[in-house]
Amino acid sequence: MDQFICPVCTEQGRNENSALLRRVGGALKCPRNHSFDVSARGYVNLLLAQHKNVKDPGDSKEMAAARREFLNTGAYKPLLDGVCAAAAELTDGMANPTVADCGCGEGYYTAGIYEALTEKSSPEIYAVDISKNALSAAKPRFTGKAVYPAAASIFRLPLKSGSVDLATVIFAPLCGDELLRILNPRGCLIMVIPAREHLFALKKLLYEKPYYNEVKPYTVNGFTFLGKDEIRGESEITDQSTLNALFMMTPYYYKTSPKDSERLYSYFEEHDKFTVETAFEILKYRKEVIV
Repeated sequence: MDQFICPVCTEQGRNENSALLRRVGGALKCPRNHSFDVSARGYVNLLLAQHKNVKDPGDSKEMAAARREFLNTGAYKPLLDGVCAAAAELTDGMANPTVADCGCGEGYYTAGIYEALTEKSSPEIYAVDISKNALSAAKPRFTGKAVYPAAASIFRLPLKSGSVDLATVIFAPLCGDELLRILNPRGCLIMVIPAREHLFALKKLLYEKPYYNEVKPYTVNGFTFLGKDEIRGESEITDQSTLNALFMMTPYYYKTSPKDSERLYSYFEEHDKFTVETAFEILKYRKEVIV
């Protein structure tokens, strides 16, 4: 875990080379002796108190558990396979690729990328998420892997500038400036977004006037667009618990009234299956070379 930098030193404007964190016993420490304990769940907390908007930011324990429950059904395995193929493509020929998974959640995609890349290389992955609950849930996925999780904001990534070969942003906000900073001159980016019709049946169940997702232009400042891979299919859900878990891991969980939510929570009282569209776009970029 040689690429983590001290958030206190960098907040004070100190040079990143003098702010690198090193493992000392059960903590990470910088040369100025700022110390950050590695928790029993395997992650280090590099999110400073003044950068929190709430006491416990990001996914709650319940949301992290719901995400793990749904992803473990394999419903999004085609997306995982697509992301892994893209990661292998963009790191082809690298013996020791360094990857930053920005907004890693409970680690489903992170662990999959690691396993895919180890077929031809020895990767290191820095997994960053603002939710300590999600990182706690990720421990079983990361055990035995060169995956280093940290609680931090993706808008203040605790990584040395130019230290990353590949960054992934999977259903997470995009902070282009930070990605440009941490990527090396030929570094690449994978971004996953929902396609127009993704989960439309779920929205039909929840809302009187369902809407399609807005797919924005693919242009990202400072990056060259390399192309996209589309993953489309259907997921068949046969029990209420899995449907609830899907709902809880989406943004609609925050936006839907209790009255509208009840239609979903009682769905299997009258039905024996629920079929929903899945549609993703895997966008690939390379950092532009400045000459």
